[in-house]
Amino acid sequence: MRLTARIIAVVAAICGIASIATACGNDVATEPSKSSDPVVVEINFSGDSVDPHGNQVDVPVGNSVELDVTADAAGEIHVHSDPEQSAAYGVGTTRISLGAFKVPGQYEVESHTLGKTIVTLEVQ
Repeated sequence: MRLTARIIAVVAAICGIASIATACGNDVATEPSKSSDPVVVEINFSGDSVDPHGNQVDVPVGNSVELDVTADAAGEIHVHSDPEQSAAYGVGTTRISLGAFKVPGQYEVESHTLGKTIVTLEVQ
């Protein structure tokens, strides 16, 4: 009986360590966020300026992202995701939906018109 109890304890310990190692090293599939609310990023273009400029925005895995763009001139936003995304915006206010981000990582959102990084989406 004692040998059986020891074997069970050793197997349980090994399984626990394997679970932790797997969870820490997994960058392909992560448990999706339970929130259905999108992460909204407000972007303002004025002349040759954009606000925010280079900020990091945290996005839970599985959440969608929406860009609320206010601009004084038309342009285009590019997202370095897989697949890559591009969206045009016009004068005034435009809402751009980027969909859900299911893979952890950093995704740059750029203005090709200005050649500037607007934000980096930190999906985790």
